[in-house]
Amino acid sequence: MYTFNNKRYLPPAALDDLIVQNNLYDYTSILGYSVENRPILVSSFGSGKRKVLLWSQMHGNESTTTRALIQLFSDLTLKKSSFLDNLSIKVIYQLNPDGSNKYSRFNANGIDLNRDAIKSTQPESKLLNSLFNVFKPHFCINLHDQRSIYAAGNTNVPALISFLAPSYDESKSINEVRESAMAMIGNIYKKIKPNKNWSVGRYNDDFNINCFGDFFMSQNTPTILIEAGHHPNDFGRNLVVNEIYKCLSNFLNLFAHGNQAKSNINTYLSIPENYNHLRDLEITNIRCLEGLSNKLFIQFYESLKRDKIYFFPKIEKESSKKLYGNRIIDFSKFTNKSIDLKQNNQKIIEKLKLFLDFDLFLR
Repeated sequence: MYTFNNKRYLPPAALDDLIVQNNLYDYTSILGYSVENRPILVSSFGSGKRKVLLWSQMHGNESTTTRALIQLFSDLTLKKSSFLDNLSIKVIYQLNPDGSNKYSRFNANGIDLNRDAIKSTQPESKLLNSLFNVFKPHFCINLHDQRSIYAAGNTNVPALISFLAPSYDESKSINEVRESAMAMIGNIYKKIKPNKNWSVGRYNDDFNINCFGDFFMSQNTPTILIEAGHHPNDFGRNLVVNEIYKCLSNFLNLFAHGNQAKSNINTYLSIPENYNHLRDLEITNIRCLEGLSNKLFIQFYESLKRDKIYFFPKIEKESSKKLYGNRIIDFSKFTNKSIDLKQNNQKIIEKLKLFLDFDLFLR
């Protein structure tokens, strides 16, 4: 296992510190409590007529967008941004504090909150539904992290950011409400400046009424899903924090001034769909005992131990799906010794570690 100094583990205690350090305490109150009785915090900003609801970390191990929210609203309040006069904003930084404490997707009852919109069996889901019904937002932003396996289209370029205007029915129909979300994404997308190392993707829009984005869209409220993705040289996800910050800032500015209608849905539909065929490392030119050259794909998985996130490598074999590496390592540059690729995967990993320092790739 490997680790490095990063901010991906954001337990509730660390969030509390960030709120105080970034002068957001006076804007923040307790919305309610989680399964394990941890407070779920909500901040309120602005006094305008246009109402926006944003929430992050409904999956506890997806902290990147939470960091972006803290930075954004710290700056907006410090600068006393004028467009806050036109907006009333509610921000839930961490809907799932129990999962955040354990660095788990699920809440303390083992429930995926983003599959609990309709049944609303969990206290966290009930709080989000209640705030939605009482606040009656005109626009919702649902914030997540996505895995490093996603490419922007059928390419080997990672999707650093992915967007979705969720469906509101099985037919994936487009009504005025969904069109509004699509147009807004289109306007945000046009302001993003990708480079050759990363791009922007469009998330799968299969309908699931149990997901909050789909459910809120079915309630006639435009909703946007924003996924913070991966850059091959940034496992700490610091680069994408800045990009999410800019996306959210652009959204608030557009919505405050009513400019979202200046785009049509074609810009949104032009965003390439995500493909899940990337893996963290592609190791090429491995000499086998049989004398053949071969390659392997490595995916890093995360684990919380003693308040640190550790990454451990696993071999992922190509099947009918063609895979690509986020980073390509020529193994022949490290050794010309042969490796028995018929061994079990853990033994192969141990052999690779004799010549490769995986820690070098986790920065």
